[in-house]
Amino acid sequence: MLSPDAGLPVRVEGVEVQDPILTLFGEGWSLTIACPWEGAVAGRPLSWEADDIEDWVWDLVGGTLDAVRQEGSAVRFSFSTGTLIATPDTDLDPWVLKLPSGLVVGRMT
Repeated sequence: MLSPDAGLPVRVEGVEVQDPILTLFGEGWSLTIACPWEGAVAGRPLSWEADDIEDWVWDLVGGTLDAVRQEGSAVRFSFSTGTLIATPDTDLDPWVLKLPSGLVVGRMT
């Protein structure tokens, strides 16, 4: 089984928001979150329901994704400039982390 931390850190080079789906990506990797999430970016609280998501998630660009940790039913994605906590509400690929070393697909626990 691939560890979600295998191949980290990776540099965030872009973001895409297609409400409610958030995708972050860089060279050879991507993270897509298609379930409810919340966190803080550049010190500002943010959630998937915010009207200005795209304005704030751009603050992750240029930073790195440093760690992925399971926290009960949620998963914490720790970035150098913030944290996103995804709470899966379905087993149908709530989040997908593609790394050069493999693929990690989230699920409800």
